[in-house]
Amino acid sequence: MSRQQIVLPNEVVFAEVEERIARGERVTIPLKGRSMEPLLREGCFVELSPLEGGVRKNDVVLIRYCGQHILHRVVHVSGDHITTQGDNSPVIEQVMADDVVARLSRVEDEHGEVSCNSDDWRRRSRRVLCKMRWRRLAHRCLGREAWRMLSPIYFVCLLLLMWGPVGALGIPLNNFIFHIRLDHLLHASVYIPCTWFLMDWLLPAAPARRRYGWLWLAAIGVAVMTESVQYLLPYRGFDINDLVANFLGVTVGWVALLIVKRAVGNAMR
Repeated sequence: MSRQQIVLPNEVVFAEVEERIARGERVTIPLKGRSMEPLLREGCFVELSPLEGGVRKNDVVLIRYCGQHILHRVVHVSGDHITTQGDNSPVIEQVMADDVVARLSRVEDEHGEVSCNSDDWRRRSRRVLCKMRWRRLAHRCLGREAWRMLSPIYFVCLLLLMWGPVGALGIPLNNFIFHIRLDHLLHASVYIPCTWFLMDWLLPAAPARRRYGWLWLAAIGVAVMTESVQYLLPYRGFDINDLVANFLGVTVGWVALLIVKRAVGNAMR
């Protein structure tokens, strides 16, 4: 059945919502905003019911926050202190229990109606929570702050491995693993993260696609420079096979960076 929507100021709408919730009634309103996607999409209808049994973690609740009414998920409960966050939002809200107005009880969208007490809703909610946790973890790991802090450490370790007297350690680098010399495998491995750590230095916050090519070339330059310097060191030696291994490691890391960046970008849309 189609619903006729009448546009009213938010203050009027939520004043009526709070009044009806206080009388013990259930209220259905259209959802605005994308902070709860993909669980709740803009334009769907949400049914709000009075709070019964208190606020529980993972409930989706309507709260008063900074002069607004927001429908977000409860992520932490500590006495009267409630922490909420949208599934698709990095912002965390801290409110008191008195600021929680109602609980989400039913959703109506293009797929039909579903009760928030049903097993189907719980499964859908768990899938979304799992996906969002992985997304936030990937976002933190790929964030500029993390790479900015780790970049100097990586390059110092890289120079120590490439220019230090590793042979004095007595490590048998001429052994084979899967028919690949251990020293060649080591060279390729240490250069895989190179483009990731150069990324923060060479790319702006919103990089153009063509600049990833310059990023690859810069990492290749680092690989060539660090290997070439070994020719001048009396306790190290230049090896073209090591240079090829460096090249392969840089390329593998660069391709992985493009794949992960694209996947995270698609997930954040």
